[in-house]
Parts: sequence; C-alpha cells; structure tokens
Amino acid sequence: MNCSRRDLGLLLPVLAATRAATATAPPGVLAKTTVYHDRQLPWNGNDEKKGREFFLGDTHNGFRLEMHETQLGPGATTHAPHKHETEEIIILTEGTLEALFDDKTQKVEAGSVIWLASNQMHSVRNLGDKPCRYYVIELRGPKAVA
Repeated sequence: MNCSRRDLGLLLPVLAATRAATATAPPGVLAKTTVYHDRQLPWNGNDEKKGREFFLGDTHNGFRLEMHETQLGPGATTHAPHKHETEEIIILTEGTLEALFDDKTQKVEAGSVIWLASNQMHSVRNLGDKPCRYYVIELRGPKAVA
C-alpha cells in the first residue's frame, strides 16, 4: 500500500485519538475465572488509608464491574462526602465504621454489608482504635461511569 505524506497527515490524528481511547479502557475482560491472591496484590497508601484493586473490567455480557479493598486507620475517613451515578456494595470485614448517608450517620459493625444507591451522598469513618478493613464492589453497568 502506498501512502503519501498527506495521507499520513490525515491518519495521524485518527491514530492519536484511538490511542487516547484505549489508554482509558478498563484493564481487561472478567469472563475468565481467576484467583486474585492476597499476597500478590500491592497496597497503595499509608497506615491512615490504603487500598488495593482486585479487578476492573467487563463481564462476558459487557457489564462493567470493579472491586477493591480499603483499610482505614483509627479515626480516618475514606473521603469527603460525595455521590456518583454507580451503585456500590461495601462489605465490612474488620472494625467498626460510622457511615454517612446524606445527613445521617449510622454505626456499622464487622460482618455487615452496606448498599449504596445511585447518587446517594456518602462517606465512612473508622470509629475504632484499630484499623478497619472493607471490600467495595462497584456496579458500573454497561458503560463506564465515574
């Protein structure tokens, strides 16, 4: 195939746009069964707040799903109250949280599950004197929503 400099000049913006689109794509498709080994997942952060991502990708039918783990130090808050379009499930495995939903707080103990509805103002804070740990499953749906 012969391409002139003019043809290449027209093609470069298309290639750049394609590269930009793929750079923000999810890391992978989750259709294959996989074990995410505890010792192989790196932590990011510090003793006050640290986390690690298990996966972010699409199921076989295109449903986008993300899962991560967070560990909060005593008295630490995960983030300022915020809301987003996606729903989340929080599974508290260790410690005690104070969960903020809109303008109300609720005490949440280990073994509990929190369902966060779409566009629900929320935040959590560690109430204990030891670190707390929880898993978040974000149901992003058929298209990526931040």
